[in-house]
Amino acid sequence: MEKSKNIKRFLIIFILAFGTTAMYSLPYMKSSFYDPMQQALALSHTQIGNLLSLYGVVGMVSYFVGGWFADKFSVKKLISFSLIASGAIGFYFSTFPSYKGLILTFVLWGITTIMTFFAASVKVVRMQGSESEQGRIFGFYEGLSGISGTLISFIGLYLFGKFAEITVGFKYVVWLYSIASIICGILLFVLIEDKKEENEKSENTSFKSIIKVVTMPKAWLIGIIIFSTYLVFSSLTYLSPYLSDVYVMPMTLVSAISIIRTYVIKMGASPAAGIITDKVGSSIKVMFVGFILMALSTAAYLIIPKDQSFIWIAIINMIILSAILFGFRGIYFASVSESNIPLESTGAVVGFASFIGFSPDAFYYTLAGNWLDKYGQAGYTYIFVLSVICAVLGIFATFMLAKINKKEKMKA
Repeated sequence: MEKSKNIKRFLIIFILAFGTTAMYSLPYMKSSFYDPMQQALALSHTQIGNLLSLYGVVGMVSYFVGGWFADKFSVKKLISFSLIASGAIGFYFSTFPSYKGLILTFVLWGITTIMTFFAASVKVVRMQGSESEQGRIFGFYEGLSGISGTLISFIGLYLFGKFAEITVGFKYVVWLYSIASIICGILLFVLIEDKKEENEKSENTSFKSIIKVVTMPKAWLIGIIIFSTYLVFSSLTYLSPYLSDVYVMPMTLVSAISIIRTYVIKMGASPAAGIITDKVGSSIKVMFVGFILMALSTAAYLIIPKDQSFIWIAIINMIILSAILFGFRGIYFASVSESNIPLESTGAVVGFASFIGFSPDAFYYTLAGNWLDKYGQAGYTYIFVLSVICAVLGIFATFMLAKINKKEKMKA
């Protein structure tokens, strides 16, 4: 009985991780295929930034409302709907619509990938392990996302290489992600069970609980931790064109390194961070040290010479920075459990913290895209300086959250 239960837990986490990766790869094609996406859709850096910022603005509202959704409605139905609907929108995206059509696409993705999905998925992952296993469970989930992302992205890269016409290859990659998202949505509808007792507890959940969360200092600090991590993580997007523009690397090689950076490193870094967190006994302490290393790594790009002979130093530093960031992505939601947030309030706290944490989506890509279009290579310097500032902000937030939790523990 216990064995079959563990197999089912593994299946749920694996399929959820695979589906999440496929689904988010649609609005975030720029992560691994920035240059091909730009060419296929004939967009400028600023236009790509505007689309992603619009997605982020819708996302900010969606994160906030989505937390309430996850506590109020069936997580099973929310997750299945999100994956299937996002895949369906992906097929429209593959027709290469006009810029107005792309705006509609990214608005709809903001709803289906965040409002009805994000907080619900975090809640489902948290439910798969005990309180002492949260670091390992979230790390394992992110690691599986890395495995599935590596697999699906290298298939996508193969498709790009298979077709001489870049628009044809891009279309097949979008189809690949859309089909995978829809299949995972159907499978999870069968596997996930809705627990009645949780739904009963959630009946009392209302917008009053959201107001309560807004006044919670811990929720703000968790949000700032995610914000700091996510903005630096978003900067990784620009390391692909940085290597291409500054060090003159071929596009196919840049895409291959981007896939390794985005998914292969994730496979090891996230589970490793989860295991380290469970051994240390605190995700917050691990992140405090991580933010210090993050600040040093991002600052290194300001001093590494922009010369082809230094290209491997830039790549190695990118790998180190990626490992830190993906380690964080595997554990920053474990801080919710560590901060003694009740399970019935998880959705609301995750929603509010995500509202703050993922807000860079609403402005950062437009800002960075504008810097690159306006200042050229000097724009990368602004990107790296902002990343250093955010890493320092993360050091402060983890220190304060650890201090509050320690104070509460001593009172108890």
